[in-house]
Amino acid sequence: MPIVRLTEELAGKIAAGEVIDRPVAVVKELVENAIDAGSRAIEVEIQGGGLERIVVRDDGEGMAREDLVLCVERHTTSKIRSEDDLAAIRTLGFRGEALASIASVSHLRVTSRAQGDEDAWAVLVVAGRTEKIAPEARAAGTTVDVERLFFNLPARAKFLGAPRTEALHVHRAVERLALTAPEVSFVLRHDGREVLATPCVPTLVDRAAQVYGAEVSRGLITLDGRRGAIRVTGCVSGRDVKRGTRRDQLFIVNGRAVSDRGLGYVLASAYGGILRPGSFPIAVIAIDLPPEQVDVNVHPRKEEVRFAAPREVQDALASTLHQALSSPQMIGTMASAPRVDGTVASGPSADRVRERPVFWGEGDRAPTFPGFAGSVLRTAATSPDLHPTSDRRVVGQLHDTYLLVEAPDGLEIVDQHILHERVLYEKLREDLAAEGIARQLFLLPARVELPFESASILSEHLEALAELGVVIEAFGGGTFLLREYPRRLADDQTPRGFQEVVDALVEVLREGHDPGPTLFEELLRTLACGAAVKAGERLPLVDAQALLDQLWQTENPYSCPHGRPIIVHLGREELDRRFGRR
Repeated sequence: MPIVRLTEELAGKIAAGEVIDRPVAVVKELVENAIDAGSRAIEVEIQGGGLERIVVRDDGEGMAREDLVLCVERHTTSKIRSEDDLAAIRTLGFRGEALASIASVSHLRVTSRAQGDEDAWAVLVVAGRTEKIAPEARAAGTTVDVERLFFNLPARAKFLGAPRTEALHVHRAVERLALTAPEVSFVLRHDGREVLATPCVPTLVDRAAQVYGAEVSRGLITLDGRRGAIRVTGCVSGRDVKRGTRRDQLFIVNGRAVSDRGLGYVLASAYGGILRPGSFPIAVIAIDLPPEQVDVNVHPRKEEVRFAAPREVQDALASTLHQALSSPQMIGTMASAPRVDGTVASGPSADRVRERPVFWGEGDRAPTFPGFAGSVLRTAATSPDLHPTSDRRVVGQLHDTYLLVEAPDGLEIVDQHILHERVLYEKLREDLAAEGIARQLFLLPARVELPFESASILSEHLEALAELGVVIEAFGGGTFLLREYPRRLADDQTPRGFQEVVDALVEVLREGHDPGPTLFEELLRTLACGAAVKAGERLPLVDAQALLDQLWQTENPYSCPHGRPIIVHLGREELDRRFGRR
């Protein structure tokens, strides 16, 4: 096949495909340009999820007429002049391809007035061709108006999501950009409705409070550390504020939001003994180092970077995290850790109240744990003699997580959380199949705060949740009021517990299950998991035995609703063999 030279139009579309794959990419490029221009206030407006229109306004330094004409051409930039500049990039954009790529697949209008100039000018570009340059009225700064995105690339438009989906992507991108620049105020509007407003604030921690809400901000721990020329600042959550995914973890390197596996591994390792598996902290971490020590030109969309000395950066982060997670502020978030005597533990050893398994004799009574979410157990455990109704007897608890059970043919080690999850799940299914799940009406509703993306997802499924006994009412912004909850699960749940359950429900809904049996099954599993006794909670013997008895009344006593095993069995023959009796 002979080699031919691509037309300028086709080459422009191919180049655009590397940078502009959906509306959120347009917003990201334009907002980064606005930040580079020294803006103090940035407004983003989208219509139809950004497919119909995207407008970004800023109050930055603006452009004169001659610069405005050049800015829509490929490989034109004001940010680098030589190879030396490329080795030490201090701006978010630098390749000179964003506006040209956007212009090649849309109707683009750029209006700008340079600081100190008397006149503003506008340039109109359609499918990469400049159509018009004319004077315009505008204060100092720049407005970029993008309409009919991908009008000449129907194949690309076909693979985009619904307007709501694209709008959620845009919202998340603006939130992340707002976190990288707390000194800049941001406003985002979708179809004329303001959905995000973050006034400028002095610190990254203040901006995190704006984005994640006041409730979350009270559980954030400030980071501030330095190792050589590397400085680490920002905030992370304590053990009481967590997420079911890494979605709310952000690393910012020299003002640029990036993805880096090494930094993610350091963060996960720091929380290895603090959060249980499947839970993740909120983290907004800024790392500043000399620009010549980081290469930002390794990814088409500048989402990854390469460090000259990655180990030094990781060590700086690890040291800062260790210092913060060992601080009195972190210890304060551990106040919910239960002690043997039912009081509150504090200090570095709060999660190691005891190191040995506890065994109960026939007449012993373990102390009642005041925060135990186990009303189901207490109603079942009415016999004071503590004798099991099955042929298995709980004889101890190991690490406040596993029940040690004497079985007819050996020893069984039972995960208390998974056990309780199975019991609650099947009881909820029975309730739903019979007369519906009985609800508990709260005299004072529990308040739940969600970021915009999660709030939008939750708002579309309020009726489905009500069928499961979870009645939630939108209160405005990202705030919801939890008014009713399944009676079986409500008695001992805490406000923090309700927040975690709603967060987990949103994650299930985010996965895109269609309304129907599959969605309801996932939601039931999530409700049961959220209400089940947790690892690290001591159980009185009466509750542990009652819970074990209920397990053997379920349809599947061997695995939890998510498929994890409940019981590890050591047979009598295996025990005899290991101790040399055979």
